[in-house]
Amino acid sequence: MLRKNLNKVFEYFLYVLPAVLFFSYYPIISFGANETMNFELSLPLIWLVLFDLLVFVILIREKRLFKGLKKKWPWLLLPVYLTVSVFWSLSPVRGVLTVGILWLIYFAINGMYEFRELFDEGFRRKFLKWLFGSTLVICAWCLLQCILDLAGVGREYSLMCAGCTYKMFGFPHPNGFAIEPQFMGNLLLAPAIISGWIALKDDHNSNLRGRGSSLPSSRGSDPSYLDQRSPAGRRLKARSKLLACSTPTAVGRNLRKPLRILLLVVFSSTLFLTFSRGAIYAFVVAWIFLSVFVVVRKKKGERKEVGKKVGVVWGMMALAFLFTLNLQGVMAQVSPTDDTYWSGVTKVLNHLSLGKIDLRGGKADAEKTQALESEITEEKREEDDLGAVEKLVENSVDKEEAAFDGYVEESTNTRVRLTDLAVKVWSQDFRTVLFGVGLGGAGQALYLNNLSPAPKEIIQNEYASLLLETGLIGISLFILTMIFILKAVIKNKGAGLILTLIIAYGVTLMFFSGLPNALQIYLLPAVVLIVILKKHDKELL
Repeated sequence: MLRKNLNKVFEYFLYVLPAVLFFSYYPIISFGANETMNFELSLPLIWLVLFDLLVFVILIREKRLFKGLKKKWPWLLLPVYLTVSVFWSLSPVRGVLTVGILWLIYFAINGMYEFRELFDEGFRRKFLKWLFGSTLVICAWCLLQCILDLAGVGREYSLMCAGCTYKMFGFPHPNGFAIEPQFMGNLLLAPAIISGWIALKDDHNSNLRGRGSSLPSSRGSDPSYLDQRSPAGRRLKARSKLLACSTPTAVGRNLRKPLRILLLVVFSSTLFLTFSRGAIYAFVVAWIFLSVFVVVRKKKGERKEVGKKVGVVWGMMALAFLFTLNLQGVMAQVSPTDDTYWSGVTKVLNHLSLGKIDLRGGKADAEKTQALESEITEEKREEDDLGAVEKLVENSVDKEEAAFDGYVEESTNTRVRLTDLAVKVWSQDFRTVLFGVGLGGAGQALYLNNLSPAPKEIIQNEYASLLLETGLIGISLFILTMIFILKAVIKNKGAGLILTLIIAYGVTLMFFSGLPNALQIYLLPAVVLIVILKKHDKELL
């Protein structure tokens, strides 16, 4: 009885995980700071500790704590080395806390794998409902954040970060309950990718949906049935489709089609609304990979049909981008700044394209000048009052001006510069090249070399940060771990989805660092992988 109750608690912990991850920064419990880091406790970290305690209790009760440890040792090479690297870290406190969170993540993923038999079809359906339901709520909150910001509601109530308000670009870009839009966009990657994967309605996703196709089999012992080109075969196929479409299950499935497309559009639109280049680039790269993957994995005769489905999904994402682009233009028009609809749209395109697409060309300024001159002329004609004209001009000048008029090159340059500095410090001596400066010590290393103004500086590129902190040994073990993961995933029926998530999160790691800063990068792909595993699938270990 106790085990059954523990199993239920275990399942509910995983159900609420997607919702908890969205509260990655708000609410936050602060314990102060030192020169190298802030001491803060968030809801995802609290979830992680409690979940690990639950897993520990179950494993102890079932005497499975050290089960299969000999098989798992290759997976432990990286965390063990990271733990050892704390001993020579330039920031030992940050290193200890970082490696502690990493071990909690490893233990949580191990717990999910050990109890994967609980992830039946019912669990899969409930997990998706929690994932999509919580994402819809967060998407609504992001839109509300934008409205509150445009209405002048203070950041202490809207929870908008300082760099997210309309004052930056003329339109707001929400951060949800995350610390900044980049993390909010990162949180939306998994829901957007999974909803698109399901929308493809391919047999690759049948495991995740928790049910297979209910259509009759197209194969049988009757030769006319096997040959769909024969008249008898076509008639039988038509009758089979009609029968399948008339069943309650098929009707429900058909009703769910628009819902799946709607989820993709809503999630993608909100991701674009965050205006995070890292998240958007990762989303596009991941979908390019997934599109190629699902087409190549099909037989030549089936690729055309799958290609059409992929085209529909890309069309929905394009529709989501156009919707968001127009929404940002409208927000720029109604914001307290002097921006117009056109200036808002052109800023978006200019920034996302790294300055390559520039449709501004003074057009927005010309529109504002023309509108102002028209109003002044009309006022002259009606009142012929110089004082009224001066007042009109004064009011027009009083409108705020956004901080940026397009691509913020400094943002890109800063990331590139920090990456270059990390490589420079790493290559200074043989010891650092081989072992690094120790986990958590990247910021302190830059500071001690007079390359940053404060020890809290982060590299904003996880790969460069890992190279500087752990050296060639750490990078080699990281690559080895990724090989283990790919080897475990590639033969699984859900390989396309898992690989897509890995690629998406892998791209985002080029835009920020901090290892455990974004728990969803480690936990969500692990949950999805283990959830779609079936008992007869090849084991990971």
